[in-house]
Amino acid sequence: MSLFNHKNESSGINGARLLGLILIPAGILVLLVPFFFEVTTDPQKIGMVGGGSFLVGIFMVSIYSGTLIDFDKRLFKEYQSILWFKIGEWQELPKIEKAELILHSFRSTNTPNGISPTLSQNITIYKCVLLANGTKFLAFDFNKEKDAVFALEKIKKDLGI
Repeated sequence: MSLFNHKNESSGINGARLLGLILIPAGILVLLVPFFFEVTTDPQKIGMVGGGSFLVGIFMVSIYSGTLIDFDKRLFKEYQSILWFKIGEWQELPKIEKAELILHSFRSTNTPNGISPTLSQNITIYKCVLLANGTKFLAFDFNKEKDAVFALEKIKKDLGI
């Protein structure tokens, strides 16, 4: 079975995922403190707070989206992953006429709010674009050129383009 799985990198370290990455070590810290310091708090409360934040953090980190392509069966699925279970409907993959790599560069700035620093940077995203019926069908974003080239080569080889 030949599969291609693209995990959406743009969801990255932001929002709920970032909060999850913060809650995991916070929960572990709460659970470990009683081993090193004398505390008067009920161990059950410590377990509920530490364990609860750890479990909520794991849940939040496990949420992401992506696209899965089954080349053998000519199917694709755009999915949401929750606790690493991919939820989405398989659909028929149309005839892909062309696959190409496109560079998209832009300047990213955040709005100054008086609290956080105003950051700006040049960002380049490498897009692996699949064309069907003369229009863009799917586009996969990559932060690194080598990852985009590898994905493009795999897609072209498995689709026979």
